[in-house]
Amino acid sequence: MKIIRESANKPLQITVERDHKLIALNAIPATVDGHGVLGVMTEIQSKRENPIVAIKDATTSTWKMGTQSVSALIAMPSKIPALWGQTFGNQPRDVNGLVGVVGVARVSGQAMAARDLSVSERIGTFILILAGLNVFIGIFNALPLPPLDGGHVAVALIDKWRAVSARRRGLPRPSAFDVARLMPVTLVVLGILVSLSLLLLMADIVNPVRLNL
Repeated sequence: MKIIRESANKPLQITVERDHKLIALNAIPATVDGHGVLGVMTEIQSKRENPIVAIKDATTSTWKMGTQSVSALIAMPSKIPALWGQTFGNQPRDVNGLVGVVGVARVSGQAMAARDLSVSERIGTFILILAGLNVFIGIFNALPLPPLDGGHVAVALIDKWRAVSARRRGLPRPSAFDVARLMPVTLVVLGILVSLSLLLLMADIVNPVRLNL
């Protein structure tokens, strides 16, 4: 990418792989905003909408973020081995992989410092990153596992179900569920979260995620 950006209107020889064969191609990067560009580019535009359409689009985007967050949660266990190799091995960091707090801060900084984006585009990208992070944290916190909020909600629902069931059968209301019985599960979940947080912290420091902005 750096060579292409610095080679505007200069001939380059690029080697590509097609059908398991290496082919040498000649190309001249075009000049866009003073930088060399090769290939297809997407154009970012700002479009003003009326409040009704804006609310509809925001709802659709939030729903999409939610479904993507659920998919990311489901795929999270399968990405931990790759994260280990990216941290302690020589594997390149996956931009679609797991990222910790330091990584999110670094990516946000890259978005705000991107020279190819206007001020409004930088702010919009930064807000989208924060919105996606908050949606993911909210869904993750809703998991029915102690000590997450979803675990407390699950215990409250169990108590409610037991009370309703006892009332229908004409029995006295049972005592509240003893959350101390869930302490072993809580410690296991905490151990996993702390271990994953430390691994992500190390990965974000030694092999950070870099965006092509």
